[in-house]
Amino acid sequence: MDQRAGHLCAAFLTLTLVGVSTQNSIITWCAVSGSEEQKCLDLAGNVTAQNIRGKLLCVRGESPTDCMQRIKNGTADAASMYPDEIYTAGVCYGLDVAVGESHNGVDGINYYVVALARKSSGDLSLLEMHERSSCHPGIRTTVGWTVPIGFLVNTSQISVDQQCNFPHAVGDFFGYSCVPGAKDPEHDPKGNNPRNLCEACIGDENDRHICVNNPRERHYGEAGALRCVAENLGDVAFVKHTTIFENMNGKNQESWALDLELEDLMMLCPDGGTSPPSQHEHCHLAVVPGNAVVVRLEDKCRVYKFLERVQNAFANTTQGFSLFSSAGYSQPDVMFSDSTQRLLRVMGTYTSWLGPSYTTVLQAFECEGLC
Repeated sequence: MDQRAGHLCAAFLTLTLVGVSTQNSIITWCAVSGSEEQKCLDLAGNVTAQNIRGKLLCVRGESPTDCMQRIKNGTADAASMYPDEIYTAGVCYGLDVAVGESHNGVDGINYYVVALARKSSGDLSLLEMHERSSCHPGIRTTVGWTVPIGFLVNTSQISVDQQCNFPHAVGDFFGYSCVPGAKDPEHDPKGNNPRNLCEACIGDENDRHICVNNPRERHYGEAGALRCVAENLGDVAFVKHTTIFENMNGKNQESWALDLELEDLMMLCPDGGTSPPSQHEHCHLAVVPGNAVVVRLEDKCRVYKFLERVQNAFANTTQGFSLFSSAGYSQPDVMFSDSTQRLLRVMGTYTSWLGPSYTTVLQAFECEGLC
């Protein structure tokens, strides 16, 4: 436990013993969707019904950054955020995290970002990727863009111009790629992004919707990027470490997946070497943590204590309200990811939760004007 956090918790416990004000027992949660707001209200009702100490209030934020601002100015206390949002909250708003999701019940690791290639591709190295071809799950995604492009910037393989134009830098670096969404108006409003960012894309069965940022592009997403490599349309696919096993042994019935053998693939490691696909813990571009609850620094302990009581009551319920289930809320991962096993207390700062490898790749994009 870091010394400052320890002092804060000691102060909190002292206040608890002498009696805290009603205001200090209220946690105001900032929700960014109607589903999240409804689940928050349901949780608040169950907290009251079960006589759990503390009170939960729910406010609707317009966006994650709106919630960051609300937490900073004190009109909200907590919000669940993705790792890249956590980074923004810390750098731009001076916020921290109280608890984070654990998907294995042990630590905060959500997944590893790896670089997959065919063994038949010959001499491939992550330190010599210029003019090679690449397959990405999608533009502006953590796995398909932030981590691999951040790695290439940090290893001085990609140079970004003064306008901080990452698509042009990526297009100039790779020979050709499939980056679904690269030519969508949302990501290319002026139509200036390089064409070669879409040259490894194949669209649908009728050769339409090529390079769109949705499943109509058959090289979209984790499985699509793997397919792109399996079909020899790209040298390397940037995917989660789980992608191979989720598409093998009959789990994916498409012909390209049925023909795929584990021994046909290898991972490219950051040191320039290669490794079998099972060695992701030692051969990866970054470790991406789970989502976490963003708070003001002085509220780390207060929010943790409240969520610990909530977790004890609702984390493993099979009947009634379930903290880590989104059934009935019209979308997955509401408030917390459905795959969460438990919430872990974050003893250090937000950077300790994000970890050094992920924090480093995010820093490569600061020229885009994070704040």
